[in-house]
Amino acid sequence: MAGRTDHICSGRTCMFCRVLDNPQRAQLAGTRVFMDNQVIERVKELEQRSLLTAGQTNLSSANGEEIEKLALLDTLTELYNSRTFTKEVKDELKRAKRYKRPVSLCMVAVDGFRDIQRSYGALTSDAVLKVIGGVLRGAVRDVDIPARYSSEEFAIILPETNASGAAIVAERIRNRVASHGITHNWHNLKVTTSVGLAAFPTHAREHDELLARTIQALELAVQRGGDQVITA
Repeated sequence: MAGRTDHICSGRTCMFCRVLDNPQRAQLAGTRVFMDNQVIERVKELEQRSLLTAGQTNLSSANGEEIEKLALLDTLTELYNSRTFTKEVKDELKRAKRYKRPVSLCMVAVDGFRDIQRSYGALTSDAVLKVIGGVLRGAVRDVDIPARYSSEEFAIILPETNASGAAIVAERIRNRVASHGITHNWHNLKVTTSVGLAAFPTHAREHDELLARTIQALELAVQRGGDQVITA
């Protein structure tokens, strides 16, 4: 889009362009755009960070900067690892409070994952996790923060997103996983997921409370049979 070449545009739900289009955030005078510098820098930071998961990196030829990036990622799924997630969810809550903006958290669990491990083995169960990681990347915006939270669970931080918006993303993920066939070592699997979500400030005010409420919602989705989305 003309006049918007000073950032990396996701081409989907670009936060930078969305702020530009908001008359309360931006005023156009001739060809210049006057915006809050803090908002601009925050959007650029989020979109630059999304480049970490844009492709695979060869460790054997990695330089110091690439090795540092790899330390942020889970090697199997190429999502952010749990340590990075923990730091990011704290940081996002601080920013949400500062700017009085919403932020949501989704937790995704593979239904019956331990049964898959017992029936098909570690290699196939790892293949399942890798496929779901790819589904998650394709279902969220570039500015969102998907991570592998534990051996069989994923987490997604959704900046600038309230509970209703997060529910749309969660349902998209659930539907895409359920309709995605997985083939590995001559095994054809159909996998489903349970998704729990909570939002700041609707359901929680602190990062640990937000995480706890999201996990509670996830556990309820599992208890109710899986393959569904529950909001805290």
